[in-house]
Parts: sequence; C-alpha cells; structure tokens
Amino acid sequence: MNKKVLVVSTTGMGDCLWGTPGIRALRKSFPEMEIDLIVSRSWKSLFDFNPYLNQIFEYSGQWYRQPLLGIKLLGRPYDAIYLFHANRNFKRMLPWLPSVPIWSYQNHDWIPESHRMKMGADVHGIQKRLIMMEKFGVKPDGGQMEIFFDQAAMDKSQKILKSHGFSPGKYVYLNLGAAVEGRRWMVERFSELASRILKTTSCNIILGGGPNEKKRAVTILNQLNTTRAMEVCSQSIMVNANIISKARLMVTSDTGPMHIAFAVRAPVVALFGTIPPSGSGPYEIPDHLCRVITIDTEGKDYVGEENPGEFHFRCITVDRVWEQVEQMLAEKSNS
Repeated sequence: MNKKVLVVSTTGMGDCLWGTPGIRALRKSFPEMEIDLIVSRSWKSLFDFNPYLNQIFEYSGQWYRQPLLGIKLLGRPYDAIYLFHANRNFKRMLPWLPSVPIWSYQNHDWIPESHRMKMGADVHGIQKRLIMMEKFGVKPDGGQMEIFFDQAAMDKSQKILKSHGFSPGKYVYLNLGAAVEGRRWMVERFSELASRILKTTSCNIILGGGPNEKKRAVTILNQLNTTRAMEVCSQSIMVNANIISKARLMVTSDTGPMHIAFAVRAPVVALFGTIPPSGSGPYEIPDHLCRVITIDTEGKDYVGEENPGEFHFRCITVDRVWEQVEQMLAEKSNS
C-alpha cells in the first residue's frame, strides 16, 4: 500500500472542488496514508482547513514560480501521484518528481498510456476522480463536495450580514461572475430578476462574484436603489462561500461559485449555456436543492449568429429564471 501520495488539481475552481469527494474517500479508506495536495494558488483557501489533507502546496502556471514548488516536493518523496485535473504545463514539474508513477484520466502525452484511464466525455468530473480512486482500492464515499470553514471567515461573514441588517436564510445570492464573458448572464437581466424578488418576496439581495464583478454589482445596486441589496464582490473566497452557505437561494451561471453552493448545500438555480450539465453540473444533488436551466441548441432557443462552441445566455429569459426562483422559494417556505 502507498504510504504517501500526492493529489494534483491545478485548474478551475469547480475542477478543484470536484476532487473533495475523492480526497475524503482516499482518507477514509486509508486513514494512515499521508495525502498532500497541489492546487492553484487562487483556490488554496478552499482547502486550507480540509481535515483529510496533510499538506497543501500552491501551484502557479508561471514557470519562474515552479522551481520553488519543486524544491518543496523533493523533500516529500511520494509513492504515487494522482492527477485529478492538471494543466498541460504541469509537465514542467516532472523533473522534480523522478520515478514517481503518475496516474490520470486525462490524455496528456507526457503520462505513459498505461497510466491513463479511459473514460467517456459524458462522465461527470466528480465521478471520473472516484472511478480512478477505485482502481487503487479506494471505497467511494458519495459525491458530496465539501468546504471546511475557519472561525475567521465565519465571523467576517456574520459581521457583514449584521452590518446590513441581513439574516441567514433571508436573502438570495446572485452570482454575477464567470471565467469568460460568454458565460455571464446579462446585467440587465440580473437587475430585473432582483427587482422581482424584492417586490414580491421578503428576501433581500446579495450580489456576489470576484473583484472583477464589482462594476457590474454597483450598476445593479444603483438601479435597485434600496437598502435591501448589497454587494460582496471584494470579499475573500471563503467569506463569500460562507455567505453563500447561509443564502435561502443562489442564482448563478455554470461557474466556480455554483460548485461552492453545491458543496455547502445551498439551494441553486443554475444557468447553463451550450455545454450540457451532464459532465459539469450537479452531481448527486437532490432536486429540492437544484434547478437547472439550459438553452436549446437544436431548436428555437438557439441564436444562430452565435458561435455554437461558446457559452451564451441570451435565450435564458428573466421569466424562465423567475419561474424556478419562485418555485424554490415557495418550497423552502413550506418545508
């Protein structure tokens, strides 16, 4: 049995969170094993308090930062490396990991073909990691993602809510962000949706996303012109995640914070573009915690002048989203 293993997850926020069920299963199957993680420096805080990990190393795609990581890895020789999801440029780390078997389901040409596990494109990212772990005797422990909070993040989120007179379970979190422009629902539609929520329910509105969404959030706040709405775009990932965990409902496109909501079991209305949710949407999430809205690329919903390979949300109307929001808020009230 391996005594010390390295898990590598260096891509997007959702990709990294998809690894948490596999890490948990690995720890429960082999309690004495040392499990280290390499994760993108942008998402490291999401794993800092994960009790199943021994050490966490930050990864940067910039070549001049990688030798420092390599030196740290030399001091912890591994029996095996499991690539949960890695950029192609992770190949630069190979000189620092001599003679260590690397296993992956990705088709990187720098991994021996005998160590690449073939899986269908429609298999969910969480399931791919669990299937790979099963090959090494790991018993699955369900597909629920996890985030563990430190007291500082919980205190900060509570302070922010209290300062605006917001109570847990009494607000809707609207995630404005996405990695690329084509995956963002339009500002005017978020604004209209927020107006409907404020007019027809007692829920407040929190506008979230990363620092790049601050301008969009301020635009919506100016349009709403009410103390029942605020933005938290400048807050840290962990503070935002804790605020999401207390939301009555979250509305978001197919992007990282959607997976944060799944991990903390916040109810979600998720908007998907031309990439189907089967491989990257909810996994083992019960219906009462998630409603998925997709576009129809084959029929009347498809906007012909758009590039079909890109995400776009022009055909997801406020009416369609409001219908699901209204239903989920009503179900939450009756539960």
